[in-house]
Amino acid sequence: MKPTTAVIFAAGTGSRMFPVTSAVQKELLPIGNRPVVDYIVADLVAAGIKRIIFVIRPGQNGLKDYYVGNADLEQRLKLLGKTADLAMLDAIHRQAAFEFVEHPVSAGYGTAIPLLLALPLLNPEEPVVVCGGDDFVWHTDGSSEMSRLIETFVSSGGEGAVTAIELPPAQIGAYHTISTKKNGQYDYLVDFSSDAHSKAAVSNLVNISKYVLNGPLREYVKSVQPQAGSGESFITDAITTGAKTHPVAIHRASGEYLDTGNPESWFRANQVIAEASAKKAR
Repeated sequence: MKPTTAVIFAAGTGSRMFPVTSAVQKELLPIGNRPVVDYIVADLVAAGIKRIIFVIRPGQNGLKDYYVGNADLEQRLKLLGKTADLAMLDAIHRQAAFEFVEHPVSAGYGTAIPLLLALPLLNPEEPVVVCGGDDFVWHTDGSSEMSRLIETFVSSGGEGAVTAIELPPAQIGAYHTISTKKNGQYDYLVDFSSDAHSKAAVSNLVNISKYVLNGPLREYVKSVQPQAGSGESFITDAITTGAKTHPVAIHRASGEYLDTGNPESWFRANQVIAEASAKKAR
């Protein structure tokens, strides 16, 4: 079964992009004339996703304004006769059914918590795409990496799939590496490295936090314990535990990975998209 629902984590503080993210959440920072999250949404929609659940901080209205609508802005556009702008906004709002779940501070911290908060809204009988809201895999031909991820999930027959990319050793330190085992056509998850900054990486295959998870696999977020020291609860702990009894396939992304979580990577993502747009316009 292919997923038709996605959960996007969008409740982080964006501290690596301070101070701009004290006023504008990182998912709404522009890549060209679109917020970064819209590239993720477009990829999901192209992959057949009909329903998108955002997990947001209380009081965040930017994503709601963008994907559901801002009545005051739309009234002003009507008065000004901006019909093309209104049509553009309407197309954005109609991409999918958008829902929002708040992530209060009291719920805890870490990547397991947003999925835990979204669980009551999910059908346990259906797989779900789970991803962050500030990075994406870019294909210059406009094709969908999420479609490829879903195809890996379906074809492998597993209970889940994890998106990974290969990096040279010098770049691995910022990511969790993945250890795998081969079974037929696919590699399957064994474990994520416990320390993303370890110099002794288990492989050059790294996790970029884009998953398809079936109902039984999602249940493991309920038992994830905060890690000593940081107090964070990680979705990777849940997936690793589940992978011991539920096969989780590895999907190797084929496009260019664009991470916009810090000023340097955000600037580079803008360069990549701008260059692609310029070539298209020629």
